Amino acid sequence: MSLVKLEGVSLSLSGKVLFKDVNFSIQAGDKIGVIGNNGSGKTSLLRSIAKHINEHEGIIAHSKGLRCQYVEQGFPEQWDELSASGILESYLCDSVDDRWRVDYVLELCGFPKDHRSLPFNQLNGGWKKTLMIAKAILVEPDLLLLDEPTNHLDQDHIANIIRLLRDSNIVPTFVVISHNRSFLDSVTQSTLILQDRTISYFGFSFTQARKLFLEQEHASACSRTEVMNEIQRLKKSAQFQRQLGVNNYSDKALQKAKKIEKRIKIIEASVPEKQTSRKAGITLEVDEFKARHILRIEGLRLYSTPEHMLFAIESLVVNRGDRLVISGANGCGKSTLLKAIINESSLSIKMGPSVKIAVLDQELSLLPPGAEVLEFFMNSFELDRQQAINKLAASGFSYIESQKKIEQLSYGERARLAMLMLRLTNPNFLILDEPTNHLDISSQEMLEGEIQRLNAAALIVSHDIRFIENVGTRFFEIADGRCRERL
Repeated sequence: MSLVKLEGVSLSLSGKVLFKDVNFSIQAGDKIGVIGNNGSGKTSLLRSIAKHINEHEGIIAHSKGLRCQYVEQGFPEQWDELSASGILESYLCDSVDDRWRVDYVLELCGFPKDHRSLPFNQLNGGWKKTLMIAKAILVEPDLLLLDEPTNHLDQDHIANIIRLLRDSNIVPTFVVISHNRSFLDSVTQSTLILQDRTISYFGFSFTQARKLFLEQEHASACSRTEVMNEIQRLKKSAQFQRQLGVNNYSDKALQKAKKIEKRIKIIEASVPEKQTSRKAGITLEVDEFKARHILRIEGLRLYSTPEHMLFAIESLVVNRGDRLVISGANGCGKSTLLKAIINESSLSIKMGPSVKIAVLDQELSLLPPGAEVLEFFMNSFELDRQQAINKLAASGFSYIESQKKIEQLSYGERARLAMLMLRLTNPNFLILDEPTNHLDISSQEMLEGEIQRLNAAALIVSHDIRFIENVGTRFFEIADGRCRERL
């Protein structure tokens, strides 16, 4: 049964064509992943399907009585002062007789009982996102649309979301945007890939779908090269025949030239479209660090309040080339540890004398929202105007985009700016707090490649399993009041 059908759908926003002439349908039972570079139109596609925006051309038809729920990337501000239980109760038809459903869904999502009375704005990012998904499940939708649901979730929460999405009795049909590769492979059965204003469908989960897509791209590029070579050969032949006809007054040669030219036009009309996508590369530079030890921690105790200790570290040494991955449940103190190291806020933390730190936190807090992109980079890194324009262009920002305020950029674009900041800082020690949160998949792979190429020392907090596996060299877990290395 078709739940949603798209026929000849095109969408342009702010003068930019996101996709055109899209045709596909969502069938009951589909479990679809959506991938594509930042800015390719993934969120706009889901918002259009959910009918949150109505800017498209063509037809998006819902089946009669379709219950569709859309879980957005950000957090609803109107929930800030409400409790978790109160939020869900507000969506019940009968808040008295149906009250049990709230407790049932919160239990299903693993939401702690002692958090259910807290205001939404006091929850950490992981619990906020979990509550948004719980609200969607409470409504029992026929179709669930999820935009980056694993952002801000620890691995336990991600595993819980995977469990929910795999259970067709809970979520029968869904479409999910995600840059988390292992998550996509775990929950999806088919994939939509947005690139070059088109949408390609594959009946496989992420890894196999992307492999087939890249093979198709390569075959198309090879085919285009062969056709273009043939066109050039025919043009030379036509030119030769025309010149021969003119010089020798040969109508036969001129007729042959016309036939070849007609054939050229036919071939040109069938040339595979050239891929116009331009993906700016992520490059990093690190300063050489000659000393062996970058960081030493001895007998550290970290507290959330004077009465509540988060965890202790008895001894930890970071050497050149070490890339430490810190894992643990949401709220266990991972980000608190990173802040303590950045600020050297305890005598237990000893940083090497020539260490130069570069920080990328999950809130991208080093990017002031109200600042203009170009002016910010000129002032922060003592660049003249043309130097700043060139640096931004190399990271995929046009001159017009560089005139925008940072708050006008998407999270993916802000993440690219943050990566450029890392490069210009020229550090020898990277501190990365959820660095893949707002990076698309190809950008994640570029970042992984750069970290590996430079063999940079790093302290990393991430719940992205694929990223951790690709860049980590040492692994630590915060649990039971201790931060210990997993050997």
